[in-house]
Amino acid sequence: MTKTFYDDFKGMTAEKMAGSMEDMTYAYQETRVPKAHYKKMLATGIEQVMEASVEINLIQPYIGIIKQMVGENPKSFYKALLCIDAKITLSSIRTSEWEALETMWKAHENDDDPNHGSHLPKTTIDTFREVLKNGIEQLNYELNDK
Repeated sequence: MTKTFYDDFKGMTAEKMAGSMEDMTYAYQETRVPKAHYKKMLATGIEQVMEASVEINLIQPYIGIIKQMVGENPKSFYKALLCIDAKITLSSIRTSEWEALETMWKAHENDDDPNHGSHLPKTTIDTFREVLKNGIEQLNYELNDK
């Protein structure tokens, strides 16, 4: 069987791995990431790396529950989100607040609503996609521009 770069890579020291990673990154569209960055990342404690994994596992049940709630009754789900954000308690809801919830649901159902079919404002989704595409610097630029 042919020996691969990975076979050599896994036997390298962290210092040499960082240098190889810098070279591999540069080979992709001449992108420069300093060796020091990779060396720091390789020295990161496993606890820090695992924190993200644990958080992903904690979020997964929420996603399942939310999808189920939206699937069963999107109107009630939307109204519940609105109550949370508007700090309305159902135990003391006023008729005017209930009517406002109903009006907002009808507006949200309308195909002309820019947030139709979404649970977050379109601007939030657009910003997320920009950060995904261009990195956090895009978000910092937009926040500082306002």
